[in-house]
Amino acid sequence: MDDRATQKKSRWGLFLLIWTLLLLLAGGVCCYFLYQYLGVYEITRPDPVMDVFVSSADVSDLISQAKENVQFKLTEYEDPQSLYASYVDAIDTSRALTYRQDVNASSEEELVYTIRSGPNPICNVVLIPDGEERGFGRFSWRISEVRSVSLPELLPSVTITIDAISGEKLSLNGTALSEEDIVGKPEPLSDLNRFESELDVAPSRVEYQIGPLYGDVKLTNANGLSIPPDSAPENGTAHYQAFTDTQSLHIRAPEDLDVFINGFKLTNSDASSSSLGVLEGLEAYTLDANCKTNVYELDGFYLTPVVTAVEADGSEVTPLATAENSFTFFHKGDADSEAALLPIAQSFFEAYMDYSSHAFEATRFSYLLGKTLPQSNLYQYIYDSQQAMYWASGTQTEYNDLRYENFHKVSDYCIICTVIYSADMTATNWYEQYSYKLENAYELAFVSTNAKWLAAGMNVITG
Repeated sequence: MDDRATQKKSRWGLFLLIWTLLLLLAGGVCCYFLYQYLGVYEITRPDPVMDVFVSSADVSDLISQAKENVQFKLTEYEDPQSLYASYVDAIDTSRALTYRQDVNASSEEELVYTIRSGPNPICNVVLIPDGEERGFGRFSWRISEVRSVSLPELLPSVTITIDAISGEKLSLNGTALSEEDIVGKPEPLSDLNRFESELDVAPSRVEYQIGPLYGDVKLTNANGLSIPPDSAPENGTAHYQAFTDTQSLHIRAPEDLDVFINGFKLTNSDASSSSLGVLEGLEAYTLDANCKTNVYELDGFYLTPVVTAVEADGSEVTPLATAENSFTFFHKGDADSEAALLPIAQSFFEAYMDYSSHAFEATRFSYLLGKTLPQSNLYQYIYDSQQAMYWASGTQTEYNDLRYENFHKVSDYCIICTVIYSADMTATNWYEQYSYKLENAYELAFVSTNAKWLAAGMNVITG
């Protein structure tokens, strides 16, 4: 029994020895591979790469690189690069830089780290494998690119709705609104005037819906004027009322000049008044010429009307726009009339401005009257003004613009033209000096009598 027990113990001891040796060998192998793995792990950790990058990074350079590599998309009314630039301009970039891996954006092929200045994200840095596998399925890493942070995840947004008239020229942040942003069906307008109701596509009320928007929202009309929201944004939405009221239209044009609104020709029955205007009282010099001027006063326009005029030969006439939706047309000038009358018009207007810019002086008064047709309305107006001119201040005039245009022959004895000017005026009286800007236009009529051209009519052109 003792020999059997002894043999059994010997075999068990040998078994334990063998297993111990095997375990020690396995442990050694494991330690070796662990040592190898730890060595590979240490040299393939991405954090040291980020540590070196962040410690040597220049914030302005990071922002510049990120601005050129914007990853997020916006509506056509916002520029991602500009929005990113505005975002980083608003944060304190002097704070210490830190980084943290964006696990959701990372993958086996690339690691994404978010760099912050203080608490604010300023950019994402992307790392990709550098070279061959270093073992254990691990790679060294290198910086691949610097991207902008995804601002839609950081900034509040707003969706806007805009009540407008179809065809109205509206812009959002400088970009014209797109018909693709119209929601629902257009609502017909029941009170259109004939110049809009007969258009191929009549205006209607529409609603735009645009968003989300993350930056500034600037809605402007065709004249570049800003349209404010009805109220502050609520629950991420804001409403704009682009249409407020219909527009009126004022047109002044020679009776024999064809005028069109939205392509529809005006007739004499459309005119609210008609007169000889600057030629009033000069019938002896205009002879049988058709020289009346029509005034058209029209309203009820939902859209800014397109106003054109053409001469009998089909050439288009450029209007003098004196105010919004106010147009004054003249016949196109001709070179012969301008050559004959330009020096005379200049001489008269200079004399008129010289006289009207000073306290009454007999020399200036007589000189101006000598250039004016006696018994004309203009002559009487100048003559009667001498009482008022006793109180006129001495004024220095510096012209920024002075043009003599639209020389048009009414008859062999009558020519009309316009004077358009912009000037800086400095007036002085006994107790003060003050400056002001004067912009104006006059229509002048000149007649020939005894082979001499004299000013016979003068009307200020207003809206």
